[in-house]
Amino acid sequence: MAAAPGSRREHPGRPVQNRQIVGSVLAGIARNWLGEPGPVRSDFLTNLWIELKRYGAPRVRNVKLSRLRGIDRVRVDGPIRRHSPLVVTALAMLLECETIFHLGPDRGDTVWLLAHNIPNVQLFLLDEETEQAEPGPGDRVYRLSTRDRILHDAISDASRIIHLPGDSSTFDFQDYSGTADLVYVEGSGRHTRVRSDTEAAFGLLSELGTIVWDGYLGDPSLYAYLNELAPSLDRPIVHILGTRLALYSRWNIVLPEAM
Repeated sequence: MAAAPGSRREHPGRPVQNRQIVGSVLAGIARNWLGEPGPVRSDFLTNLWIELKRYGAPRVRNVKLSRLRGIDRVRVDGPIRRHSPLVVTALAMLLECETIFHLGPDRGDTVWLLAHNIPNVQLFLLDEETEQAEPGPGDRVYRLSTRDRILHDAISDASRIIHLPGDSSTFDFQDYSGTADLVYVEGSGRHTRVRSDTEAAFGLLSELGTIVWDGYLGDPSLYAYLNELAPSLDRPIVHILGTRLALYSRWNIVLPEAM
């Protein structure tokens, strides 16, 4: 009578080491590279290039999200697929922001997430676009559910969200100087505005204010500019791993072990 499968006594196996699977992984890469369609290869190369930029960044430090002081205590309500906007909202909650400026188009409905999660926040949205432009192939597009869209429409008319038409190169920020606890800069595909947005952001910052740039690893112009800018600042610019975000803060938000 044949023994039932699994009835034999066997010695416990040793854990598999990375070096033992190198061959199969490399073979799989070659097989998929030859057999998969173009978009899959393109995504692979894009992700590889992003990792190379992250690792090779000359002056912007990389930190894990878990190394942000107190971030583990923050709870954000919002669609999970909207990762970077959720992290921005968590930062704003962690920093107990009362005044936030959003410079550039709100492509990820970040303003909605901030208003939804921070009831007493005052939000200023500076956007030169009077109409929502059609998204390009490289833009991040986050579609809200029907329930969230209803909440979004209700919140958008709230008096604590002030729309400022114009752009940072011409807008007069004098009345708002030193008032912002957080300035969010939409840096994707806006190379002509990155410098003026950043200069405006520093003028807006309060004593313990924070700037967040979105699109750091995705937009080469923003990546180059922030690595050029970082050495001239009094505090470091850091990239939050697993996101497209770069961060400058006048508050000691990064735990010392991560620096």
